[in-house]
Amino acid sequence: MRSTRVAAGICVIFLFSATAFAQTGPALLIQPLLDEKEVWESHGDAFLQLGQGSTSNGGADFRMNVFQDQGRVREQREKFIPRLGWDVAYYDIHSNDAGLKKSLTDVSVAAGVELGEYFDWRAGLTLGLGYAGDTPFGQSDAWYGKGTLVVGRSFDKQTDAAFVLDYDGNRSVFPDIPLPGFEYRHQYDPTLTYVVGFPVNDLIWKPNDVISLDVMWTFVDTFDARLEYKLAPKWVVFGNYLNRRDAFHSDALHGVDRLLFQQHRAEIGIRWKPLESTSFLLAAGYAFGGEFSAGWSQTRSDLVADISDEPYVRIGFERRF
Repeated sequence: MRSTRVAAGICVIFLFSATAFAQTGPALLIQPLLDEKEVWESHGDAFLQLGQGSTSNGGADFRMNVFQDQGRVREQREKFIPRLGWDVAYYDIHSNDAGLKKSLTDVSVAAGVELGEYFDWRAGLTLGLGYAGDTPFGQSDAWYGKGTLVVGRSFDKQTDAAFVLDYDGNRSVFPDIPLPGFEYRHQYDPTLTYVVGFPVNDLIWKPNDVISLDVMWTFVDTFDARLEYKLAPKWVVFGNYLNRRDAFHSDALHGVDRLLFQQHRAEIGIRWKPLESTSFLLAAGYAFGGEFSAGWSQTRSDLVADISDEPYVRIGFERRF
């Protein structure tokens, strides 16, 4: 089945993959499932802060755990069912800081369809709806739309190109502007693949079956890196670095301002894959450079509070069938 992996999809398989909530954005169309028989993919994580943190507002207590789940279901064209995706994130916040007393929720769903093939170029479209706020489903301005148009083609087995137009009404940067992009992917040799363009640049190096390195820079989410080492057929150790940015509407803010969050995380961990379709992971990490600010976009925002650097553990799972 030639689902909307779109020839373009191979090229931009990593587009926005660094962001936590990709399954209702470009990745719904772009990132292929593992094989033609697979119909379901889901994975979840729990980031649990260790110890009591504080904010820059008089040393107010602050503790935050993050729970997230995302997944996709393959389309069934014969039944006119599109590819479906979901993203759920819950920021469980406990603080006596006046500006950070409420927990935060971001939920979105989307559907993706293939539009067809035109002169060797394939096109796909996703449309979605989400809610991001500090009062679950109780704020009218916290609802937002999402949409992605992808047009691309493969030139050969090693080379692909794609044009992308992506709109995300809850993007932390320029949420009111559809972002155009162009991506070019080339497999230099069996061990090295690169993606260049806007907004993504990516380098994927797999010198053998044991080691893999993925280093990516995106316009929206700065820099992300992942290094993996396969200890045994069912065990992998890894190191991750990522920068996370999210946005939420809040009753405490006025006008169009949103509560904006960003944080850096570095971790090491181990992944266990007892079955081909199931894996679990455990990681220990350090979160730093965290802050909340208020504004429509992170390009123009005012600081609400810095949060202290704290260690954390991450527990995760993945299920595919």
